[in-house]
Amino acid sequence: MAQLPIALFALAYSGVVLFALAHAFRRLYPPMRAAWTAFVLSAVVHGATAFLADPERWLPLTLFWLGPHLLVLPLLIWAAYRQQRQP
Repeated sequence: MAQLPIALFALAYSGVVLFALAHAFRRLYPPMRAAWTAFVLSAVVHGATAFLADPERWLPLTLFWLGPHLLVLPLLIWAAYRQQRQP
């Protein structure tokens, strides 16, 4: 039962991180490029920190950040697409 709050926290954390990074990158890049750059940067950093753990924990830690990131990615891309369409 304790896994549900942890999963919701991971999803919320990923959403905040990705949208905050994309917002920061919008000052440098167009919205779509900012969204993809935020996703790639977050994936690289979280992936690298997962591989700093013990080898038997690589898969669970990778799935812990990859799952929520992939769930938030369509929303991030959709928001960037809407921002690009606005005049």
